Amino acid sequence: MSQIPLNLRPRRRQSFTNFHVTPGNQAAVSMLRSRNRWPSGAVLLLGPPGSGKTHLGKAWEAQFGGVFFDDAHLTEHTILFDTINRALSGEVSGLLLTSAQSPKNWHITMPDLNSRLLAMPVLTLPEHDAESLEPILRTLFAQVGREVSHDVVSFVLRQTERSVEALRGLVHELDVEAGSKKADLTKAFVAKYLKERSEIDLLASPVE
Repeated sequence: MSQIPLNLRPRRRQSFTNFHVTPGNQAAVSMLRSRNRWPSGAVLLLGPPGSGKTHLGKAWEAQFGGVFFDDAHLTEHTILFDTINRALSGEVSGLLLTSAQSPKNWHITMPDLNSRLLAMPVLTLPEHDAESLEPILRTLFAQVGREVSHDVVSFVLRQTERSVEALRGLVHELDVEAGSKKADLTKAFVAKYLKERSEIDLLASPVE
């Protein structure tokens, strides 16, 4: 019976320095790093899942000590309204809200809250493309001590969901699987693992 190795490598703290900046997200990152340039005490950061909203939010919170609401559309409306007012009045050192949805789709029933959200400055993050994800994926492999070929990186990006969180999870799975089998992460190994995982997911799916 093979022993599954424990993943004892520390996960890096999310900061601006270890966030991969691309031409598409550069403007948003630059504004977040320059709190004194904000046109308002509260800013909304929008972007699709996996685009880096949570990473940037935690980095901003750690650096500036403001209030950060991830997935702000799920926040209780009275709490959201009160915190926005405190940020606008200067009672807190800034408020950053993130969401994958525009405030128009938050189903806000409080008129004053709705007007504040719609008037809030908005920063946007694009969905990652293969070019921007390649160095991120290489970094994720390096963080678990794995050096992989260009073929492996290209293959993973063609076969899996293009989000940083999905790739982070897959890299961890591959690292554990390769460690348990004492194997290298070759393209053939990754292809076999993804095929087996796909078959398991298919069998686990409910029959309609």
